[in-house]
Amino acid sequence: MKKVLILGSNGLLGQSLVKIFNRGYEVYGCSLEKENYNTKNSPSLYFPLNITVRNDIRAFFSKYQPDIIINAAAFTDVDKCEKEKSLCWMTNVKGIENILEACETFSPVFIQISSDYIFNGRSGLYKEIDEPDPLGHYGFCKLAAEKTVKASDFEYIIARTMILYGNGEKIKSNFVTWILDKLKKGEQIPIVNDQRGNPTFVDDLSEAIYRLIKKEAYGTFHISGRESCSRYEFALKIAEVFELNHELIKEVSTEELKQTAHRPSDTSFVLHKLSNTINWLPSDVEGGLKKLKNQLN
Repeated sequence: MKKVLILGSNGLLGQSLVKIFNRGYEVYGCSLEKENYNTKNSPSLYFPLNITVRNDIRAFFSKYQPDIIINAAAFTDVDKCEKEKSLCWMTNVKGIENILEACETFSPVFIQISSDYIFNGRSGLYKEIDEPDPLGHYGFCKLAAEKTVKASDFEYIIARTMILYGNGEKIKSNFVTWILDKLKKGEQIPIVNDQRGNPTFVDDLSEAIYRLIKKEAYGTFHISGRESCSRYEFALKIAEVFELNHELIKEVSTEELKQTAHRPSDTSFVLHKLSNTINWLPSDVEGGLKKLKNQLN
């Protein structure tokens, strides 16, 4: 049985990956925390590990030598990345360098999670071959990580995704869970109407990665929900599916919010490469939200 190591296994995506890859693989999980948060779908073994500590990474990989590594560990707070640029670089780029360097004595398949924020968002409908042009430090670091992976000698999958949402144990709030919390409390929330993308249900992303690995399909793939919408339209659909008060959702522009980091206006993906490779696509907006609703119920 092949060994799959999931870095960042306590996070939203990490927990989903543990669940999906328990189908036919020996799953190892690593995160910063001493405690394993995956109590329902636990990895075979769990280890506290910080990818920015080079010596710890080298010792770990020398001992366990997984066949497949999925890096779901990242610093993803876009605004904090602008303020804490060195930490963003250390986690999102240097951490990748540490991992790849530690794998030089064996040859795993490496899966790196990347982002729509590598694009400037001026055109939308981005294909894998389109030229990146990040607006902020987070996107700059994710692009640098991609280049690091591509320069390695390993078989790799770079999975670009966006607007990731879902449910897990002790996870940070994501766009959907934040909206649900606010609406249930009866609080009014401002949501931008001029940022557009493809909301992605986390289990769909994990499923796509699972299928690509099974097929040994390597390279760069756009993996997101199949439907594009604005954040405001997405918020309205959340209220509709969960039967909450949509009148609490206030439509605003990006300029009005005055966010620290520049946001690309339209990073919607074209998913032809993914569809043609695995003959499968993630859910549309309503379908993904209904899957989440069933999980929460």
